[in-house]
Amino acid sequence: MRGSIVGPAVTNPLQSAGRRFVQKFGVAFLWATFIGLGLGAAVYYRVDRRDFDGDPVWHALPRIWLESLELKTVDWRARALGADAERPDDVVLVNIDEETLNNARESERLDWAMRPWPRELLGSVVEQIIREGAIRVYVDGSFVDVSPRQLAVCKGETPKSDDVLFAQTLTRLGDAVVLPFEWRRDNRRPPDRPLMPFLLRVAEVPTRAEAWPLLRRVLMERTSAYLFEKGGRFEVWAGAVSDARRRELAASFELKGGLVTRGLTPDDDANEVLTDDLLRDLAAIEVKGLPQEEVIRAGSIDAPVAPLVLPELGLANSRLLRDPDGVVRSVPLVISSKVLLPTFALASREGPFTWENGVLKAPEGPPLPVDAQGFLTLRWNADEAGRTGRGTMKRAIPAWRLLVNREDDDSGRGVRHYDNNLTGRVVVLVDERGTQRFSTAVGDMTRGAIWAQAISNAMKGEGITRVAPETDFWVTLALAFTGAILAVAWSSLTRRPGWLAWVTTLALVLGVQALLARQLYVTQGRQVAMVAPVLACAGTFLASLGYARTLEKNIREFMLRTLGGAVRADVVRRVERDLALMQPERRELTVFFSDIEGFTAVSNEKEPRVVVEVLRHYLEEMTEIVLDRGGHVDKYLGDGLMAFWGAPVISPDDAESACEAALRMHHRFEERAKLWSEKTGRKLVLRAGMETGDAVVGEMGTAHRVNYTVMGEPVATAFRLEALAKKYGVRTLVGESLFEEAKDTYLFRSVDVVRLGRTGEPVHLYELLAPLESADRFAWALPHELAWTAWRERRFQDALNGFRDLQKQLPEDEVIALYVRRCEQALKTPPPENWDGIFDG
Repeated sequence: MRGSIVGPAVTNPLQSAGRRFVQKFGVAFLWATFIGLGLGAAVYYRVDRRDFDGDPVWHALPRIWLESLELKTVDWRARALGADAERPDDVVLVNIDEETLNNARESERLDWAMRPWPRELLGSVVEQIIREGAIRVYVDGSFVDVSPRQLAVCKGETPKSDDVLFAQTLTRLGDAVVLPFEWRRDNRRPPDRPLMPFLLRVAEVPTRAEAWPLLRRVLMERTSAYLFEKGGRFEVWAGAVSDARRRELAASFELKGGLVTRGLTPDDDANEVLTDDLLRDLAAIEVKGLPQEEVIRAGSIDAPVAPLVLPELGLANSRLLRDPDGVVRSVPLVISSKVLLPTFALASREGPFTWENGVLKAPEGPPLPVDAQGFLTLRWNADEAGRTGRGTMKRAIPAWRLLVNREDDDSGRGVRHYDNNLTGRVVVLVDERGTQRFSTAVGDMTRGAIWAQAISNAMKGEGITRVAPETDFWVTLALAFTGAILAVAWSSLTRRPGWLAWVTTLALVLGVQALLARQLYVTQGRQVAMVAPVLACAGTFLASLGYARTLEKNIREFMLRTLGGAVRADVVRRVERDLALMQPERRELTVFFSDIEGFTAVSNEKEPRVVVEVLRHYLEEMTEIVLDRGGHVDKYLGDGLMAFWGAPVISPDDAESACEAALRMHHRFEERAKLWSEKTGRKLVLRAGMETGDAVVGEMGTAHRVNYTVMGEPVATAFRLEALAKKYGVRTLVGESLFEEAKDTYLFRSVDVVRLGRTGEPVHLYELLAPLESADRFAWALPHELAWTAWRERRFQDALNGFRDLQKQLPEDEVIALYVRRCEQALKTPPPENWDGIFDG
């Protein structure tokens, strides 16, 4: 105790809950800034669809992963939106489905039962759709290859291919029909074609537009076509592999007079015209304001066969692009292949088009939300795809009904079997068995069904708008700081919330964010980031809470290591809130020392197991009493115990609490004394000393060891009083300061006045007897005080008479016996005149 060192180097610098709160909040702020900025940057610099192609650069990988998670939440929101929507009837699907094929197999028309259908038959279905009032028909399929069916030619007839017959039907229908073309990202390998040594001039026209039909005719002849510009006029040439082929081409084009031919040179390759070039010229559109470099770029175009590349038709891309997880959530409105080309969805609107700030505008119709890459995020009109091939549309009609109605019209019956109600509708014609199926947010469906939804969205100006990157950034940063605030609040308001509370907190934040994101998506068609903000909140929350818990754990361990394990829970909580209570300071304390008389001999005589067992039980009993009365156990000194009251937590009745604890300890000891004496073989007596006074208390020690302890005059006095208790034969000896503090509550008797310590100042010693409410059991206490006062006033005979009377009542009381001897000695040998009745302690 005297060797204790006040050690500033080992004092924890965070001495208050307020300062700990500031530090936790500062660290949480740093975590929120770090995580929030990191994830915020990921949502600000969004993934480009081009990043999904090939091997992405390293910095795109976390953004791709984050985007993949975000897409899953988009599906959930899309289904919620679809659940509140009504299936539209402005676009109707006509499916070449199982019902159609089953009926066709049983019909008398063999061409109906063919697979695939002849394109001439497909054209008749398209024509019937227009007859029944549809305003436009999108034919979903592939027309890149020549039809496998060629018509048998009778004698005297001109041969016509299936493609030509299909083209004739489509020409009659004009721009009410939209045919698809495909594209691929890589450049198509040029075919190995026979050498064309001759070029035959087909015609010379004044404009490029007049040249395109001629070029198309050349291509339909299955030969190479060339276009040369000379003097503002345009010449169309056809390649020929032989002179016979040259004459055959001349006859086909009905060329009169002398044929103009020349040899093919390498420089002529630059002037060759392919079907792709025809398509680009016919289908090209302009979208002002749309950054063309951001648009998906096609490496090559797979155009329909030449007979179908007609200026009268609509030509549009029908290829869909999947997200990285294989799900279709958006469709491109344009692709870039030297020029901008439309897709099925954009073909439903009339240009010219203007794009600005994520909105595509046309002269007619509502504006359409389109991102900078030309994609429309679909607004699904159902929460699940229909099972009848209708997708998210209201209706899907079997193509069989159109075939039957066609027969009715051609036969002149004047009545149709089926009322398909196609007037004013847009129709998407789909061969269900020959088309590709895709996964979407609302289930699997055919490509045509997806385009039907896209066309419906485009006509009505519907779609999902993704909020500006700045909005996602600030939402993510805000959620990061929300996580920091929650973490600091949890760690400051609760001691040990547990993992379930953390999970509940994060789930609540996730639920609120998900609800807000869903509501914004459903009511306004706006997509705000959901995953990044939640990850930012969770990451900041866990990181900040981890730091706060580590800080609190270290502080708690430091506190318990300093205070010792014997500390009441309420004291721990108060000290945790304000570690300044542990700072070294001078304050009034009541110090207690106790010792078991006779236990030293027991430790020398008995087996260590017996010694330790009795000592453990004794210390447990005494410590429990000290803690129960608000005291702090400073240390164990073998069979001794040191405790004090008044620190780290101050109470107005610390002195009284110490007295009550001392009485309880003696009472408990006497209850256990018989058992312990039997185990040790010796009579055991508990002696204690107590005193109140100003002392230095706080965390003291070195870097190797630190304790919360006390040092000062009350400590030394209490220690000496405990030793004097054995001399006087009393249970608890207290000093004058403690007596003054507790005399109104407890009963004491005077024992002596002695000089203690180096100062030699006289100290009035008292024995603690009982609470005042139990004073009737100590009726002898008053006569004792009278006799003791007579002794101090040199009335030795009166004192002797009083003590002898008390000795008859308490023959074993050692204090009374001491004063009987002292009085007899004083009467026999009177003390000098300057006698003050003070003895050396």
